[in-house]
Amino acid sequence: MKQSHYQSIELLAPAGSPEALVAALDSGADAVYSGLKDFNARKRAKNFTLDEFKYAVNYVHHHNKKIYLTLNTLLYDHELEQVAEILNLAMEYAVDAIIVQDIGLIQLIRTYYPSLTIHASTQTFCHNSMHAQFLKILGVERIILPRELSLHEIKAIQQKVPCEYEVFIHGAMCFSFSGCCLFSSYLFIQSGNRGRCLQPCRYPFIINGTTRYPFSMKDLALGPSLADYINAGITKFKIEGRLKSTWYVKEVVSYYRKLIDSLMEGKPFKKEAPGLRSTTKGYMFDSSYDALVDATTLGVAGTYIGTVTQVKNKSCIISTRHPLQKGLRLRIVDNSGKKVYEGTLLDYTYDKNKHSLEWYISIKSKLPLSVYIIGESKSDNTLKKLKAIPYKPYSVQIHITIDSEFNISACIDTFTVQYTYTIPIQKAITQELSPNTIQTIFSQTAHFPFIATVSVTINDTMFIPLSQLKQLRRKFYEELYNDYIKHHESINQQRKSDIIAHIAIIKKNNTAIQSNNTAYTWQHFEKLQTTDANNTFIELPVFVPEEELDDTIKKIENYMQSGFKHFIIPTYGWLEFFKGNNVVLCAGDFCYCVNSFTYKFYKNNSVSYFTISGDMDALDITTKYYNGYIRFKKPRIYLVTRLRIPDAVYTFKHKQFCPQHYANYDVLIDCE
Repeated sequence: MKQSHYQSIELLAPAGSPEALVAALDSGADAVYSGLKDFNARKRAKNFTLDEFKYAVNYVHHHNKKIYLTLNTLLYDHELEQVAEILNLAMEYAVDAIIVQDIGLIQLIRTYYPSLTIHASTQTFCHNSMHAQFLKILGVERIILPRELSLHEIKAIQQKVPCEYEVFIHGAMCFSFSGCCLFSSYLFIQSGNRGRCLQPCRYPFIINGTTRYPFSMKDLALGPSLADYINAGITKFKIEGRLKSTWYVKEVVSYYRKLIDSLMEGKPFKKEAPGLRSTTKGYMFDSSYDALVDATTLGVAGTYIGTVTQVKNKSCIISTRHPLQKGLRLRIVDNSGKKVYEGTLLDYTYDKNKHSLEWYISIKSKLPLSVYIIGESKSDNTLKKLKAIPYKPYSVQIHITIDSEFNISACIDTFTVQYTYTIPIQKAITQELSPNTIQTIFSQTAHFPFIATVSVTINDTMFIPLSQLKQLRRKFYEELYNDYIKHHESINQQRKSDIIAHIAIIKKNNTAIQSNNTAYTWQHFEKLQTTDANNTFIELPVFVPEEELDDTIKKIENYMQSGFKHFIIPTYGWLEFFKGNNVVLCAGDFCYCVNSFTYKFYKNNSVSYFTISGDMDALDITTKYYNGYIRFKKPRIYLVTRLRIPDAVYTFKHKQFCPQHYANYDVLIDCE
């Protein structure tokens, strides 16, 4: 293993709560990613208030680690003012990066917060080098790649587009490509792209009269293959789990920290990853449906510790060799994965010789029953722990000039201010005031959050009583602090005002032309014999694997040479390719043009028409953002997956779904 690869490794842990954040750092994480109560893809997590997040950033930086803020959802115009306040906070507290899905938000940050680092969320669906190159052009510094890519594909993208890439190595997997799932939106009016996914893929469906879980994925566990990724130059490793317990975060982070350290030292590491659902290496080696999906059971999130061997009247006997302690949260499930009991381990006895635990609870279920650890119950002083770390002070450069008056100039970053004070200055007779004395006094900033570097110029021999100097020091730092805060608030308010004004200008000019053209899918068009180039839209494939990208581009170029100039792009990545080609473009289902910044971005990139997707408030969108859009005569797409969905009718609450197969992916649609 190359030493340079190891030195740049980053183990990135989920912090869905203050407790999980502290546990992640204590267990060896190099960085954490966290969200606020709104605008992140895990709204159901505990998340952070603004005040808690301030303490969290300070705590993380105090430990020389990094923290990334998730703003990885689609955003509407009326939310952008609040988002601006969050970005102001991110600037002030030097958040290490913002994780973003919405293309419009990338534009907003680049325009008004250029010093912030942007990481492209896996929700941006960057699945080949063309998409990676376009994100890099937009100013993205790190790209979080989809879980659906093989190691070979990741290496190819990395070689063609040098950039910082991050991959998931552990945790839950979605059945659909991230950013291409509308299942929860259509079924429950709860958008996964707005952080509200209700996980319909984990629900039971009826197939030929049998209840199964056909879209329930196994959990990703890449520990045994981590060395392959490191040797390939991938060094940013992410653990999924902002909805998981603090106990889970502690266990999983600790496992991967020890694994990485063992790889570096060349030592064997045979411990298995903390148990979850049944696990898989994902798409690294085998992308077959049976290898990645566990359709027979619901699956249980937790660490398997044993089985119930006997159910008594007021207790049950559990066979386990796992170390246990009071306060652990245990879940008992039946053979189908259905929860039978869940509670805290308090009243129990353990027989070491028999490896048998008797838990004094009352359950009424038949064997077989399995037992999992799902968390830990204990009192926690995490917030006090976060608050106990002092804030990093502002660095201020101070120069003091004394002649007939006491002049102070101060500089904090780009903020410069001057103060002049009139105080009684006496001619020195016996005791002369020295620059060192003034430096010592003004280097002491008391309770104000400054660390001062002081220089002094005295133009004559003079004397000022120490009591007056100390009084002047207090007055100066109080004025400096108040003026600096006002300066920051003024800048922040101006940014918000500029953003709101920007939105108003875009809305005033947001006309698009109505279209009555006919649209054909890529697969359908290839088989179609038509010469009606002026009235035909060709819908490009949603997923184009890296190895087929060049051939796909050649086909498009041939179509353009034949006079076909109307294309539906499923995602943003095609925009750079079509630039300057004199074509008419329509933003497809997964372009998600839901705010004015995104709208302007697409209009500036020659997009004329827009698809209304399931994650758009149709009334709001059509009345505010677009005066024209295109709707296609095609089935509603619930999800897009790289897996081959078995041909069947999948029934859920009187709705029936069927797969539709394309060259490199499948979609789930309504059965006709």
